[in-house]
Amino acid sequence: MLAPSKLNVDLAKQFAWLLRKDLRDTFASKDDPSFDEWWLLKGRQAYKGWADSVTPEQCHILFAPTGKATLAGVPIDVPKVAELLAKYRPDAVNEFVKDGPLQHEKFFAWVVVRGLAEHQLAQHAPRSFVAALDQPVPDTVNGDVPAATLLMYLLWRLMDSTTQQARNLYTPQGRQAYLGWFFGVVDTLGLAPLIAGRWRAWVQSQPMPLAWLQTQPSPAADAPTQASPKPFGVNLYGFAYGELGIGEDLRMAVECCEAAGIPFHVVNVDAGDVRQADRLLEGKTHELHSNALPPYRNNIFCLPAFDTVSRVFMEKGASAFEGYHNIGWWPWELSVFPKAWTPYAFELVDEVWASSTFLEDMYKRATDKPVKLVPLAVSVERMKPYPRKHYGLPEKKFLFLYIFDFNSSVARKNPMAAVQAFKQAFEPDDDSVGFVFKTMNTKPDNPEWQAFLKECQTDKRIQLITETLDRPALLGLINACDAYVSLHRAEGFGRTLAEAMLLGKPVVATNYSGNVDFMDEQVTFPVNFSQVELQPDDYQWVDSNDEAVWADADIEHAAMQMTSAISTAKSSSKIRECAAEMIDASKVSKLLVNAL
Repeated sequence: MLAPSKLNVDLAKQFAWLLRKDLRDTFASKDDPSFDEWWLLKGRQAYKGWADSVTPEQCHILFAPTGKATLAGVPIDVPKVAELLAKYRPDAVNEFVKDGPLQHEKFFAWVVVRGLAEHQLAQHAPRSFVAALDQPVPDTVNGDVPAATLLMYLLWRLMDSTTQQARNLYTPQGRQAYLGWFFGVVDTLGLAPLIAGRWRAWVQSQPMPLAWLQTQPSPAADAPTQASPKPFGVNLYGFAYGELGIGEDLRMAVECCEAAGIPFHVVNVDAGDVRQADRLLEGKTHELHSNALPPYRNNIFCLPAFDTVSRVFMEKGASAFEGYHNIGWWPWELSVFPKAWTPYAFELVDEVWASSTFLEDMYKRATDKPVKLVPLAVSVERMKPYPRKHYGLPEKKFLFLYIFDFNSSVARKNPMAAVQAFKQAFEPDDDSVGFVFKTMNTKPDNPEWQAFLKECQTDKRIQLITETLDRPALLGLINACDAYVSLHRAEGFGRTLAEAMLLGKPVVATNYSGNVDFMDEQVTFPVNFSQVELQPDDYQWVDSNDEAVWADADIEHAAMQMTSAISTAKSSSKIRECAAEMIDASKVSKLLVNAL
């Protein structure tokens, strides 16, 4: 189990710094006091899991006096938070600028009445500030109705003149109407934490119950009971509906749990702009922001480390991790883990599962946490065998296929190398062959897409399919083609290669990284390569300090292997057996049980 003290606001701030290039460009360093201010006023709102996380030290800074003011005859120390909100909320400042000068009293009223609540700070106000807001407004000390407090006055000050007259603080009758209204809306407005406890007795004395009283804790609240131990089972976090390879990682993990009889609870994580229409797990999933925490002892994050940070830890907070045994079944594609992330990302997990020996070696170099080799399961059972005409493909040609996503790294997927190898392997007038590139998430103004498209258009035998296909149709496309090609520069695992092999297709692929585990040279066509250094901006999260390298496929050898894929008979059954030896769901299920 993770030490709760490590999963704190300082770690969240560090992750915000790593995730946001705009912050690194704006502030001198993560220790810049201005970055602390940004976190308090904007960062906590940007990352929902930390919206209510304010340390005592931060409270002291926020509510430290920076000046004095007298409002409605009441003296008050102006806290620093007013200055910060003026800096970070120009929209609010503009609301109270009339004919040039700022209406200071109205702006301060906005700070107290709206700003603190909007920035989840009202509940952190110290008693001294609450006491200052509870001071009576002198001119309202008349009649039997309690005097209005400064807090009440500040809210009243923001009302339009008609409402002010109807609930006039300065007459007993108007004040009575105001108080009844005030205690009916304070909870909705987020002002309840700023009301002094002495008002409980007055509210209780009123003939009609008021909403505020219903929300206040009992003075003698029961002490929390100790949580009971969690039962054996796994909480699987991932893109349950996402139509991408990482989403399939989660769906196959569910299949493995079902095969092994492991109790599971699926937590769907929003995949963002990716199409989320794979409904295989519908009825079995729970949303990340559900109020109830997952029930089982083990968390398994079927997500990249960076998504585990940004989409779970930063959105849900430490509660998703504390009290669980956390396992990062983390995909990654390079032989090094980014050095800037190494001291922090591994704080979220107790152990890491690697889907290939390539990643196992990398993770063992990156962390002292336990690392286990647990390959991903692959299945083609959902494949629907469509004829070629369903995809608009020619009937009699030998068709090569490559599937990649433009949302992934184009430099890593390296489709241009596949085009070049194809052109080198087959003369332009050889119409017996064709190459199908299935891609998605293309953007017309993307320079990489424009260059790739231009290269493909020089050969009429190359065909592009750009629409997103559902899982059965995508597997059907692999089945409809004759061979699969991937001249990638790096793969953490290589799911589409494995799927092609399970469908009995010859695979021509770079002999490097994750796919090496299941690509036997006797039944596949591995391609020679040379190692090259990554260039700046080649890969997200990686910089020059990482000294990262990957593979550059030998185009000439790839062309030879493509011709061999046509001329050399390979047994489809042996290809299937080779892949299944590593990645069959029943085999992975046993590994899963042993790993837990």
